[in-house]
Amino acid sequence: MRLIAVTSQNARTVTGHAGRCRRFFLFGDEGGPMMGTVELMPEETLHATDIDPEHPLSRIKVLISGGMSENLKQRLTTQGIQVFITEESLPETAVRLYLSGTPSLSCHGGCQHDHDTSH
Repeated sequence: MRLIAVTSQNARTVTGHAGRCRRFFLFGDEGGPMMGTVELMPEETLHATDIDPEHPLSRIKVLISGGMSENLKQRLTTQGIQVFITEESLPETAVRLYLSGTPSLSCHGGCQHDHDTSH
């Protein structure tokens, strides 16, 4: 099963700034109800570190966000994590859009929201 993480800093909606986000909702690839949440420490944010086998998000295969830097998108892709940028605010709907094959927004449209230039 693919584990899908959705950035939700405010614990309600899909948020941008994926590199600085500390709260993620977890979903399975069936699009069902949320399976759990992950809360990162500041030093565990995607801005601060890569996702290694010890990282709390190490099991995810997809990251859905309202925005991130092109740099972060490239780093995640290199680590085998698919990125899906969306304007959808409801996490469950964003997951369903991803699973239905809706195209991701480009970094020109969605990634510009996060100014993560680390790494």
